[in-house]
Amino acid sequence: MQKKLVQRSLAMTAAAALGLGSAFVASPVMADDAPRQLDVQSDAQIQKALADVEGLNAYGTQGGELNIGVEKKTPEIEELEKKFENVTVTEGVKQLEAYADTDLVGGAGYLVDAGGGTGACSTGFSGWDGDGNPVVLTAGHCSKIINEESGLIEGDTSVDETEQPSTAPANGGEGFKPSGKGIAGKWGFTSFGSGGFVGDDEDTANAKPSDIDFAVIEVDDSKYAVKNGVTDWSSADSEDLSSSLAADISEVGAHKNGGIQKSGRTTGLTDGEVFSDYNDKFEYANVSGYWVHGFGVTSPISKPFSQPGDSGGAVFQDSTAVGVISGGGDYDANTSFTWVADLDHSIEQSGVDFKLKEPGDETPDAPKAPVAEDQTIVPKSKVTGKADPGAEVEVKWAPNSGAQAAKEGSETVKADEDGNFSLEGPSAEGKYDYSAVAVVDGAESDTTEFTVTVEKQDTEPPAPVEREISVDPKEITASDFVKEDKGVTISVKGFDEGEKVTLKVASGPENVEGITLEETANADGATAFSIYGTSASNPEAYLGKYDVEVTGANDTDDESALTGSFEVVADENGNGGGDDGGNGGGGSDLPRTGAELTGLFAGAGLLLVGGTAVVLTMRRKKNN
Repeated sequence: MQKKLVQRSLAMTAAAALGLGSAFVASPVMADDAPRQLDVQSDAQIQKALADVEGLNAYGTQGGELNIGVEKKTPEIEELEKKFENVTVTEGVKQLEAYADTDLVGGAGYLVDAGGGTGACSTGFSGWDGDGNPVVLTAGHCSKIINEESGLIEGDTSVDETEQPSTAPANGGEGFKPSGKGIAGKWGFTSFGSGGFVGDDEDTANAKPSDIDFAVIEVDDSKYAVKNGVTDWSSADSEDLSSSLAADISEVGAHKNGGIQKSGRTTGLTDGEVFSDYNDKFEYANVSGYWVHGFGVTSPISKPFSQPGDSGGAVFQDSTAVGVISGGGDYDANTSFTWVADLDHSIEQSGVDFKLKEPGDETPDAPKAPVAEDQTIVPKSKVTGKADPGAEVEVKWAPNSGAQAAKEGSETVKADEDGNFSLEGPSAEGKYDYSAVAVVDGAESDTTEFTVTVEKQDTEPPAPVEREISVDPKEITASDFVKEDKGVTISVKGFDEGEKVTLKVASGPENVEGITLEETANADGATAFSIYGTSASNPEAYLGKYDVEVTGANDTDDESALTGSFEVVADENGNGGGDDGGNGGGGSDLPRTGAELTGLFAGAGLLLVGGTAVVLTMRRKKNN
């Protein structure tokens, strides 16, 4: 209610009340801040109470109370509520808009000019594009001129006037009579089976995701407005289909098995059943020679779900828009069949930006409430939780018990891309009551409450283990190096439990480099690698010095690689043969990952060492 209208009504009521006498008897003196009773029997008293209040969208009196409906409480409304104990305020009541016969809703008829002929189709769903311009979704084939003999598309139709509802077939008329309200708009995006005739050539013989039956009408907003919802056709005689709706549409989504409804200019509001057995087998249907992605719907043949002229009509389940009518026919002697172009798929493939609320009028969806468990921390360590990625999280806390020196506080932190958030906890020991609210685009989530217990740390954390590397043996004869139970063992420690540890042969005999092995550190932060040769017939191929580097996946920039080396030498006879080399395990009980230097192999990846071809392979040994 506008303020000036309330005041005018107050003036008229007051003038009529001048002769009432006793209606204006003075009330007993009361404290200014004590709630009073409003005389709801007096229009003058009601109007006077409401005269300075804006934002009223509904009110009425019943049972001695004045009931007020507002979208959101203002300070004036809160003051009125405090002033009178019999005034009740209900929030969330929005201002309504008057319906008009120029409001385009789903299921209405519109005409198209096919270049010398006239066609009729049905509107699907009304809404807005990303720039706030009014649009209507419908079937793509309504925008095409199709040769009746060849089935080929020969051009585009143009959008004409809306159809006069009272004369439409859905209301028992002959149809095709213009409403006289002017041309509805023009075509925006249009597509019918990607424009490819089925079987015309190799490319169009097979269906593809872009085969949709979908079009957008860019509405002429100087003649028409768009109104969310689907007409039930009961108000057709008034020429205003927007005044009686079968459903308000709140979202676009995928269809579900079960009942389904449609509104169109030929058969009006109809019911059907999603043909789940058929849809489990088929995604595309041949509609007049063009593939269309969608789903099937059945109904009794005596009550068809759709008929010619319903093309483009709104198909919906409850408040969800699921498709537009594409085509249909008789399935058998008792069943009518309709193919529906699924709306979510069509919008995705077309890239059309479609909104059911005018941009700027949407109320942002409330984000999910943060997730934070009760937690015990040491003084000033992190309090953690999760929220929507990028959300601003408003965290408040107050001491619960045992924290007399502590103070309450608040802090706003931002959740990272994974939704994690953290903030420094209190320094004083005790229990704290925490609350967290996530805010995204101005919309607030529900509040999450949790308890944080701050306890003194009893012991100092263990000092980190120094990193160490051990190479055993550092020198080995070639004949021992080619024995799997010997070889060279490289043991490391000082890593994190479960950390990936990588060994790299940084250099070696000619052309031996870039060899890497990977292991996982055990609970003690340790692991081991073993390297040995497998060409026992040619052990001299491995002679030379090998330098290794070991790094961890958790290494920081200021941590250097562990380095070590070993050398494969010839025995007294030239190529080894002794049994006194290292034992390969170095006394370690860790699993050994073997890097086998396998000789005399042909093929890609061969390395040249001392003129002999060798290739590196990897293999894991069983635990010793």
